[in-house]
Amino acid sequence: MDNTITYYNTNAAEYYNKTITAEMSSVYNHFTRLLKSGSCICDLGCGSGRDSKYFISQGFTVLPIDGSHEMCRLASELLKQKVDCLEFDDIDYENEFDAIWACSSLLHVPKNALSHIIEKLIRSAKNNAVIYTCFKLGNSERIIDGRFFSDYTHDEILDFISKYKCLKLIEIWISDDVRGSHGRSQWLNIIVRIIKGNL
Repeated sequence: MDNTITYYNTNAAEYYNKTITAEMSSVYNHFTRLLKSGSCICDLGCGSGRDSKYFISQGFTVLPIDGSHEMCRLASELLKQKVDCLEFDDIDYENEFDAIWACSSLLHVPKNALSHIIEKLIRSAKNNAVIYTCFKLGNSERIIDGRFFSDYTHDEILDFISKYKCLKLIEIWISDDVRGSHGRSQWLNIIVRIIKGNL
């Protein structure tokens, strides 16, 4: 992850400007309809802070986290609140969150390390919490401009989720990239619920 974080530290302003205005309302609706008023959301890999800002505006309590200190700085300026600078391996919460929003962040985790991170997220969430995440549709691991990416197919994700008795699939769908400059890229969106009685 070091090179990926270096990329975001070096290109924080450019990335911020490219993503801050992305139209995410459709995805927000899939996620927030599952939450109670005032739920506590962990925005994992918050980037610009765009999504945290929306969730806060809807009355949710949000803990934004990012591994890049430069992205944290920009997001904290936008949100007028502290953004915790933590890498995935540093996450150490227990029964803290009603929901976890990991938009375009877990895709930077190597496939052989994803289970380790998911187990951390399960511990950090309350019973019946929901997790949203997304990956680019594909089946490769690749490096682009210094950033590491793991792409997943629909079947790969279903197989991964099936290994966890405590994860119940709520929804999985494919969407087009909301950033016009990224052409025909497609995203695999996933929402699961954590049922801790099934651990």
